[in-house]
Amino acid sequence: MVGQREKQKAKRREMIETAAGELFETNGFDVTIIEEIAEKAQVSPPTVYNYYGNKDELLLALIAKGEAGTKSGLSDFVKRAETEDPAHLLSDIICSNVKDALKYMSREVWGHAVAYVAKTNNPNVATPYLEAVTDDLAIALTAAIKIYETKGILTPINAEKFAIILTRIEHSHFLGFIYLKEMSVEELNIELKKDISLLVDTIRA
Repeated sequence: MVGQREKQKAKRREMIETAAGELFETNGFDVTIIEEIAEKAQVSPPTVYNYYGNKDELLLALIAKGEAGTKSGLSDFVKRAETEDPAHLLSDIICSNVKDALKYMSREVWGHAVAYVAKTNNPNVATPYLEAVTDDLAIALTAAIKIYETKGILTPINAEKFAIILTRIEHSHFLGFIYLKEMSVEELNIELKKDISLLVDTIRA
């Protein structure tokens, strides 16, 4: 019975998040209301509030879904660090993260999300947003960097801080991708790989 109940909850969450993502893209985050999301998801407004508390938390849930792939792929990234070149692997981790981010939220929805975070007066939005878009990525990058240090391929550095620098580079390029509509995902990945390779080359042993 418990297993069935959890499956039903997961299905409702998926329906709500899908409906929210579609409405955020069509109408924008600011003007979309919980009642519209509930109607599109075929649930009641109290159900949406019960699952997410408010619209901000629903947006953060969508953002966090894009990080799930990086988190689940951590063990594979660690194994690959034993044999692959660091510039190639670190670039692949970041580019995979970008792919996952766009799987659940389109470029347009990301644009609405970034704009909302930038202008909201809610002090409880910015920090969770930054954690959602960087934490799991930074953990994966740090794990790989430490292996390369141990193997003597990279110069010993502060792996955590270097990983954060790489996430900031990703975020900067991703913002450019959001606003430069003519830029393709392939072009974004090329620019990311160039910068990551340049940085990695400066710390090779």
